[in-house]
Amino acid sequence: MRRQAGRAPARAPTVWARTAAQLADYAAERGADRAALIEAAGLTAAALADPNARVPLAAFYALVEAAVAAAADPHLGLGFAGRFQPEQFDALGFLATSSPTLGEAFRRMLRYQQLWNEGERYTLEIRGRRAHIAFTPFGPDRPAHGQMAEMFAFDALVNAGRMCGAPIRAVAVRFRHAPAGDPEEKARRLGAAVQFEAPQTELVLPAEALDLPLPHANEALAAFLERQVGAIAAQLPGAASPAPALADRVRALLGERLREGADLGALAGRLRMSPRTLQRRLSDEGTSLHALLDEVRRGRAAALLEADMAIGEVAYLLGYSEPSAFHRAFRRWTGETPEAFRARARDTAPR
Repeated sequence: MRRQAGRAPARAPTVWARTAAQLADYAAERGADRAALIEAAGLTAAALADPNARVPLAAFYALVEAAVAAAADPHLGLGFAGRFQPEQFDALGFLATSSPTLGEAFRRMLRYQQLWNEGERYTLEIRGRRAHIAFTPFGPDRPAHGQMAEMFAFDALVNAGRMCGAPIRAVAVRFRHAPAGDPEEKARRLGAAVQFEAPQTELVLPAEALDLPLPHANEALAAFLERQVGAIAAQLPGAASPAPALADRVRALLGERLREGADLGALAGRLRMSPRTLQRRLSDEGTSLHALLDEVRRGRAAALLEADMAIGEVAYLLGYSEPSAFHRAFRRWTGETPEAFRARARDTAPR
């Protein structure tokens, strides 16, 4: 099907070139051919030479996959994340370390996360006595997503503990992907039990962990750095438009009407566009209405099951016609039944 003339596709999300260069360097230290990795990812050495340049996120994913294969290391993402230092994130990293508490550091990193990675999504939500930090990669499932999820977990758990000067004990570490490599080794490096093939990638922390003070807190410096970071963010291509990505708007609308399901016509009407335009623009962002509905249901299912809600009621609230349909979907997401997932969540709940 040909697209109408004059309609440019959505701009592909980008990531800092410095991050790609550092990953290529790390893989080379582990025996990979740096030049071959860069070529396999469709990048050039010149593109990575400028630390302030940006490269397509899809190319960075390809670089991750090539690096894992070349180094023959399924734990490469965890090892790479262990090398992260605040200065690697430039002003944004120093903004985090100068924040008064861990929670404020997280919120600032999430507020400006498009600086270092435009396509992925991170959320922080407080539910009772727990803080849920969730991660969603960009585009259709691919091997790099698992490595990125493990980098996220190491950075938000282990590196954050180092920043605080005290270890952070997770209530739960959940990954959507299946384990590659030794699951026990991953748990050892993260310092927490790990659940794979969960409905959503997320860290669950005691809410009080967000109140941990940071040793280099300096609010005057943080205020200055936030102005700098905000100015840099405003210069990103497309930053002039304050509207969120269409996928985020669709997620929000689906969350409001899960019981009604994903009615393409109704959603398109709410967004003031035709159904065909909605489908096309979601495709340009690397997703679809069905994938977004699946994503919203997965995340909501985990929260409702943790709240000890009856399975039939969970199915109803998620918009399934009967509990058996929810059971099938949940097993497809996680490889286990809702009952088994809830039992696991109870086992990891703080005593």
